Amino acid sequence: MNERITVIGAGRMGSALAAALFKKGFATAVWNRTASKTEPLARLGLRVAPTIREAVGLADVIIVNITNYDSTMQLFQRPEIESALRGKILVQLTTGTPDEAREMESWARQCGISYLDGAILGYPIDIGKPQGTVLYSGSEELFNCVKPVLLAFGDNAMFVGKEIGHASALDMAALAFALGAQFGFLQGFIVCEKENLPVEGYMQFIKSLLPALEMILSGLFGTIRAKDYDNTQASLEVYAACPRELIKWCRKHGVDHSFADPQLLLMEKAINAGKGQSDFAYLYEVLRRGSD
Repeated sequence: MNERITVIGAGRMGSALAAALFKKGFATAVWNRTASKTEPLARLGLRVAPTIREAVGLADVIIVNITNYDSTMQLFQRPEIESALRGKILVQLTTGTPDEAREMESWARQCGISYLDGAILGYPIDIGKPQGTVLYSGSEELFNCVKPVLLAFGDNAMFVGKEIGHASALDMAALAFALGAQFGFLQGFIVCEKENLPVEGYMQFIKSLLPALEMILSGLFGTIRAKDYDNTQASLEVYAACPRELIKWCRKHGVDHSFADPQLLLMEKAINAGKGQSDFAYLYEVLRRGSD
């Protein structure tokens, strides 16, 4: 365990990453633009680098978790930093897009930097615990080389593809699903609250629906793969009543309906195009075409 690690970024997630590495016995340094945020880590025993140049120079592996990819490039795209990074391993764990991952890999390759892109699935509290999950993409050989370091963040260090943007893409897809479900849960909670239904019962009811939801999603998957949108138990015209009635209820009770508005808009777009009798899965075609 001879690797020297530097973590760039000491926000909640960056601090959790640095602490997890240190607790696993790695020689760990940290740098943050606002130095005061590194004080709790210094008290743990981590080394605090006074400058980004020294932070990079201290390490064999550099882990980045800051605001965005643009901020990363502003820090690193300088001759003295690029020179210090040459021949080292850079692991980007900042949230970004697949396009940004590809752009950063191209820059890293030109500078002689070994680059791995990652995406964290979870919260700072999960880091360093068995459930800690991080997706990685890029060179599989590089991933396997640095995997002992990455396992400090949790047992689920998952290599998802050699194409550098795949970790970010899968993260984006997972968040799209999770955010939709969470927004829906909040909207349903408000309905129960306003209508004097016990919210504890709502929670139990939602749990009971999860097996059925899995079946619905499997059905959507099969329908999209087959492109067979005409064989359906409930057409888009039937589905459109759901957001329409929810919006009507929200207006009457003074509740925000921003979550339901785009759902109805998408359904009406398909219905107005003559697809009202199609399956819900047809909205995949609407979404993928964008505003064309």
